[in-house]
Amino acid sequence: MSETLAYRRLVAAILVRAARDAQTDDPDLAAPARRWLARSGAAWAEMLDIPPERVTAWVGKQPALSYAQLALCE
Repeated sequence: MSETLAYRRLVAAILVRAARDAQTDDPDLAAPARRWLARSGAAWAEMLDIPPERVTAWVGKQPALSYAQLALCE
């Protein structure tokens, strides 16, 4: 396996984990995962030729967080 392919797989695994965390009911995982995906995660997705706008749009389509979760985002 080439080194480039290994890095791409690692980046993909990190993004998948963050996306799963962003969808969980646990506010300790969902809020920080969404913040990361909307910022740094979008840039990481670009390494895989995924437009960053696509990632930020996906995060924006997630169900609104409850008040308790919103407090964690601040």
